Amino acid sequence: MNNPKNKVILMIALEFPPCQSAGVQRTLKFAEYLVTLGWQPIVLTVNSDVYTSVDSQVTIPDSIKVYRCKSLDAAKDLSIKGKYFAWSKVPDRWWSWAVSAIPLGKKLINKYKPDIIWSTYPVSTAHFIAYKLQKHSQLPWVADFRDPLQCRYDVNAKPYSSIPKWIEKKTIENCTKAVFTTENAAQLYRRLYLDEKLTKFTVIENGFDEGNFQDIEIADRNKADIFTLLHSGSIYENGRDPSKLFIAISELFQEGLITEMDFELVFRGASADRYSNQIKQLGIERLVHFKSNVPYKESLAEMAKTSALLLVQGGLFKNQIPGKAYEYIRCNKAILALTPKEGSTGLLLSKVDSTEVVDEVEEIKHAIAKMLAQVDSPNRDSMQFSRYSKTQQLDVLLRTLC
Repeated sequence: MNNPKNKVILMIALEFPPCQSAGVQRTLKFAEYLVTLGWQPIVLTVNSDVYTSVDSQVTIPDSIKVYRCKSLDAAKDLSIKGKYFAWSKVPDRWWSWAVSAIPLGKKLINKYKPDIIWSTYPVSTAHFIAYKLQKHSQLPWVADFRDPLQCRYDVNAKPYSSIPKWIEKKTIENCTKAVFTTENAAQLYRRLYLDEKLTKFTVIENGFDEGNFQDIEIADRNKADIFTLLHSGSIYENGRDPSKLFIAISELFQEGLITEMDFELVFRGASADRYSNQIKQLGIERLVHFKSNVPYKESLAEMAKTSALLLVQGGLFKNQIPGKAYEYIRCNKAILALTPKEGSTGLLLSKVDSTEVVDEVEEIKHAIAKMLAQVDSPNRDSMQFSRYSKTQQLDVLLRTLC
């Protein structure tokens, strides 16, 4: 049974270990560190067979109680010969999760008597489940939006957006607090929901977990002769497009400032399909390498030993900061950030030592040349970006609401 001195939080999240996703870390580390701050987390999630990619190296502490229930993935389970109707993914691919999660959530509320409910985006169904459970229990509810609903900034997400918007509206109206990871995102929602109190919208940023770096050595520079610029994670044309970088590298190559013997650009966990033709036409296929996914801890180790780190965050995501930005900061490497200076990511990284925030080809060329000439390691105070410090903020918020 629960420690009678501990408060209990019911956490609703689709992405939880062994799911291999960048979003897992926020929920997992909140739960893990809330235990040390006097909380008993009860996590309501899905069966692991739903996840398309898993990481068996990430473990869940025994102190966190995890309950899983059935869900379909519309993209797989409702497809015919690999094709499916777009409406079958509304509000998201895992909407069937609610069918089993709501009754299970009610049982968990009766059993554990939680003090508060917490749910997290980017899966709208998690907020819908929390909405139903809040109506059932009348408990205070923290809705962790992280980022804005996709249809709020991406015109390509407008079709079939009525149901996600309805869930968003019910969430904002009924939650006690709506949490975002950037001030820009919180301001957007203050403008969208003028009838709500401004104080309902608050910010708890993402961060890095120091525990994940315990066995990882941060190298001063790549021990090899070659300078490696590493991007860890997905890229795509709509919002995370590295095309300008490819042009800049091609021009640096043609000018003789870099060669295949002393420079490489590595994309870890990204697909080359959309960019192979451009890379070949620019004549830089020997300088650009795409490598397959690796487990989370291996990806951190790779970041720690590389020469410099690349982050791509286009104007489409101006209200968002990718979680790996904080891990980049912790790795104490030079950072090349292809992002608008006025966006949330640009505003954050512009204040970080040895970081170049650029958005045009000439700026990129100048930044790479500067990084190649850099000898000393950055001088950073990274602990302000730790997951533990962010969980302390959440703890204060939760206790205030309880």
